[in-house]
Amino acid sequence: MGECIVRFIFAYLTVFILGIFSVIGMEAIMYGEITYQLVFAAILFAAPLILVGTTVAEMFYGFSKNATAKRFILWGFLFGVVATVVITSILQLISLIMIILTSLIGGLMGAVLAWIFFVIRGGQKASGKAATTNN
Repeated sequence: MGECIVRFIFAYLTVFILGIFSVIGMEAIMYGEITYQLVFAAILFAAPLILVGTTVAEMFYGFSKNATAKRFILWGFLFGVVATVVITSILQLISLIMIILTSLIGGLMGAVLAWIFFVIRGGQKASGKAATTNN
């Protein structure tokens, strides 16, 4: 049980830090220059998104018998695309083509972060609670 908690905390912190750097990278693409305000904004945008994403990922990983790396990558990609579209649409600072391109980049980053989370959590289909219970 203790190892499971340690793996989750390590997976969450790793994805959290890499997620912040991913958002900073996307801001560099959109704005060109990185300022302290953009770094602070990256943390403010990334923190709740990563908290929601890792919570959902942990629920899926822990309680699903269908948790595979491919599914994590697919759902991570979709989560990244949707999150990027919503945030860039709210900001309305860039053109539609840039929204589409940054959304694809956000999807790729989400897929990579989902894969990293899956691997750190154990990377096995039979690692979750649902897989180990006898129903």
